[in-house]
Amino acid sequence: MNQTVSPSTIAIIGGGFSGSLVAANILRHATIPLSIKLIERRTEIGKGVAYSTPVKNHLLNVPAGKMSAFADKPKHFLKWLHQNGHTDITASTFVPRQVYGEYIQAILNEAEANAPAYISLERIGDEAIAIETSNYHTKIQLSSGKALHVQKVVLALGNLPASLPQPIAALGNNHPHVKDAWASDAISNLNSDDSLLLVGTGLTMVDVVVALKQQGFRGKIHAISRHGLTPQRHQATIPYFTYLDLETAPKTARGLLHLVRQEIHTAAIHGYDWRAVIDAIRPISQQLWQTLPIPEQKRFLRHVKAYWEVYRHRIAPEIADVLDNTVQSAQLNYYGGRIQTCQEKENAVEVKICERGTQANIGLQVNRIINCTGANCNYKNVKNTLIANLQAQGLIRPHALSMGMETAANGAVIDADGKVSEILYTLGTPRKGDLWETTAVPEIRLQAAALAQELLKSLNPRPYAMARDWFAGNPLSDLPKPAMLFRQLYDRESSTYTYLIADPQTKAAILVDPVLEQVERDLQVLQKLDLTLLYCLETHIHADHITGTGQLRQFTGCLSVLPDKAKPVPSDRYITDSEILQLGSVQIQAIATPGHTDSHMAYLVNGTHLLTGDALFIGGCGRTDFQNGDAGLLYDVVTQKLFTLPDDTWVFPGHDYQGRTVSTIGEEKRWNPRFLGRTRSQFIELMNNLKLPYPQKMSEAVPANQRGGKVLVTLDYQI
Repeated sequence: MNQTVSPSTIAIIGGGFSGSLVAANILRHATIPLSIKLIERRTEIGKGVAYSTPVKNHLLNVPAGKMSAFADKPKHFLKWLHQNGHTDITASTFVPRQVYGEYIQAILNEAEANAPAYISLERIGDEAIAIETSNYHTKIQLSSGKALHVQKVVLALGNLPASLPQPIAALGNNHPHVKDAWASDAISNLNSDDSLLLVGTGLTMVDVVVALKQQGFRGKIHAISRHGLTPQRHQATIPYFTYLDLETAPKTARGLLHLVRQEIHTAAIHGYDWRAVIDAIRPISQQLWQTLPIPEQKRFLRHVKAYWEVYRHRIAPEIADVLDNTVQSAQLNYYGGRIQTCQEKENAVEVKICERGTQANIGLQVNRIINCTGANCNYKNVKNTLIANLQAQGLIRPHALSMGMETAANGAVIDADGKVSEILYTLGTPRKGDLWETTAVPEIRLQAAALAQELLKSLNPRPYAMARDWFAGNPLSDLPKPAMLFRQLYDRESSTYTYLIADPQTKAAILVDPVLEQVERDLQVLQKLDLTLLYCLETHIHADHITGTGQLRQFTGCLSVLPDKAKPVPSDRYITDSEILQLGSVQIQAIATPGHTDSHMAYLVNGTHLLTGDALFIGGCGRTDFQNGDAGLLYDVVTQKLFTLPDDTWVFPGHDYQGRTVSTIGEEKRWNPRFLGRTRSQFIELMNNLKLPYPQKMSEAVPANQRGGKVLVTLDYQI
C-alpha cells in the first residue's frame, strides 16, 4: 500500500492463549498497515502456563469438538487434529493440553504467514514492567531496558500466580517445603515415602495429582480446601432447554441458587442429568452476573462460588478415574476445613486443620506443601511489577469485588477517575469482576475476536491518500479538489448503476461498471458531452450482467482496467489497493474491498465520491455466497476501511433495487441494518442464512465477464 505514514503499532502483553488469539485475529482481519508486538517472558509463544505443561496426561477439561479457537468455525480444532496426524480423535475426545498448545501456535503461525506484507508480527521475549502514556505517545518499558512506542496496548495477562494462605505464608518467603503448583520444581526431588499437602481441591490440585501419578509417586497425598468439595466428571448428557430469562430471573444469589436447585430436581424427574441443567445457563451466565447488584455478587462469591466452580468446571472422565482410584487406594485423602497453623519440624512441616462442620482438630505432618489455590486475580494486592505500575499511575482501577480490573463493554480499561481508556484494553481473567465467566476458551475466543475488531476500528487509517499518479508515476500535489463531471446511469433489468466520470477541461472520461445492453446509451452520452473515453473500470467480475467493456473498447479504443486480484481475466491494465487512476485533474483511488467476491474494489473519486460496487449498498450489502465470497472479510473491509472515511463522503452503490441513488458514509454507519449493532460473527451468521436465489444471468454473465466481456454476437453500434 502506498501509505506515507508509518504503520500503527499494537502491543500485546502476554503471549499465552488470549494474547496469541488476539494477535491471530488481527493478522487475519487487518486491512491497514500494522505492526504487532507480542511480548512474552516465557520461552514459548502461544502456550502460556496451561498448555506448556510437560505432563502428557494433563488433558483438556472440555472435549475436542468444543475447543475451536474460532466461534464461527466450530470444527476448526477437530479438522486441525485430523490434518496433523491425530486421526483417531473424535469430537468427544479429551485431548492432551500439550497438543492444544501446538494448535494455538499453529494458528498464530498460519495467520502470520497469510497476512499481507504491510502487516508484521514481532515476537519479543521480554517482560513488560511499566507503561507510560501521554497525549503524544505510549511507551512500554521492558525489563531488558528496551522501550517500545505504540498506539494501542492489550493486557493479555492471563492467570497470575496464586497467593499463599496466611498460615503457610508465615513460614517465610521461599521456604524449602513450600512450592507453587506451577513451579518447575513443584514435585521434583520427592522420596517414595514423603507425605504431601495440596492446598486447594480444584483443577490445579487435579493437575498435581495426575503429574504425581505419572511420575510414579507412592507417598501419601492430602488435599484440603475450605469446603472440601471434590472435582466432578464430565458425562454425556441430553441438552436441556434454557429455563432462565434475563428479565424475570431472580436478582439475588439466594434466589438464583434456589431456582437452579429446583430445576435440577425437576429435570431429574424427567430423566435429565444435573450437568445439562448447569450447562443450560452457560450462554447467559455473563448477563446473569451483570444483572446482580454488587452486594448480591459479593454474597454469591462468599456462599456459592465454590459450588459453582466444582459443578460448572468439570474434568475429563479419564482424569476422574485417576482420582477415584487414588482415593480408593487410600493414597489420596480430601479434607474440608481451614489451616490453623504451620510449624516447621525436622525436614517436615506440622500442619493443624480445623475441620469444617465438626470443628475437630486434625494434625498432619508433611514433607512438602504445594499451593493449588488457583489463580490470584485480586489486583489490589497481587505482586506484579506491571500491575503495580499501572495502579500507581491510576491507569487501571481494581474491581470492587477484588477480581481483576474494571473494564468497559468493549474490553477497554477504566482508569482511577472512571475514564474509559482509548489505549489500554484487556480480556480474560482481568475482566472476571465484570463478567465472572471469562476464563474458558468459549469466552476468551469471543473476546479475542471482538477485541481485534475493536482495535482495528479504533486505529482509523488516514483517508486513502492521493499517493501517486498510477499511470505516470509522478507524485501528486496537495491541490484543492477540482471540479468534475459525474453522472449516474441505470440499467433497469439488472438494477446496475454505471458511473461516468470526466475531467471538464481535458474531456477525458471513464466508465465504471458498464452494462452490455446499455453500450449504445453510453456512447450517445459520451458523444453528447463531447468526451473521450479513456478507460472502462470494473469493481469486480459481475454475475448479474455482462460488462459492456468489450464493446466499448472496440468502438472507442479505451483501455480496460480490472482489479489486480481478478487475474487471469484478460485486461489492458490491473489496479491494486490504494493506487491512483488519473483523469486530468480527477483522481480515482482503488480501495480493495474483497468479500462479495475475492477481487472486489471500491473507488474513491476526488476524496468525496465513493463508488462502493457490491461491497456496500444503501441499507445493505452484496451477497457473499459465490465467487469466493467471504462474509467475515466483507465485514472487515466495510467496518475498517469504508466506515473510517469521513461521514460526509458520498456513497454511490453498484446496485439499488428500490430506486435509491445516493447515501453517505455517516448515514450507512448509523442506519444500515446489515452492520448496525452486529458483531462480526453475527454478520457472518446473517449472511450465511440469506438463502438468496442465484442471479438469473449468472450462467452466461460470469463466463462472458471472465473473457473480458466478449460475446459471440457483435453489436453494430456507431459513434
